[in-house]
Amino acid sequence: MRVLQTFGGLVLVLLGLLLLLVTMGLIQLTLFDLMGLVLAFSGLLFWIPGIAFRKPAPWLTALFIPGTLAFAIGGILVYTARAGNDAWRFLWTILVIALGIAFLSMYSLGPRTRWLKFVGTLITGVGALLFALFVTAFSNDPAALQPVASLEELELD
Repeated sequence: MRVLQTFGGLVLVLLGLLLLLVTMGLIQLTLFDLMGLVLAFSGLLFWIPGIAFRKPAPWLTALFIPGTLAFAIGGILVYTARAGNDAWRFLWTILVIALGIAFLSMYSLGPRTRWLKFVGTLITGVGALLFALFVTAFSNDPAALQPVASLEELELD
């Protein structure tokens, strides 16, 4: 019960800090930002029963899988709201990495069965490899992100 109270208090403090920054104008939130933050927060809520009740009910660590995936999708939504939808070409691999992290978390916090560690390591490694390949292949060239010169700056011969 102590874990739930601590987590609830931390969530309220962080929510209050976020609302303070928004009302002061230091952070601007769009609809995609808000959806991503809500999805990431709901993903964290899946972790509470798995952590708080892992001794009497170790099977609750299975909730780490949807929680980690929801958290990853929320983070991706916040990122794509800022960077644009072209980032989906390589960000989908984050979901594979999140699935592997969920299995590794189930192994470390739940029943210590060897197959969880093996599957988690394998999926995380494959996801990291795919992420590296797709970022290399599909990320934009930094030189292409430079602002376009105005018509006055262009010299037409």
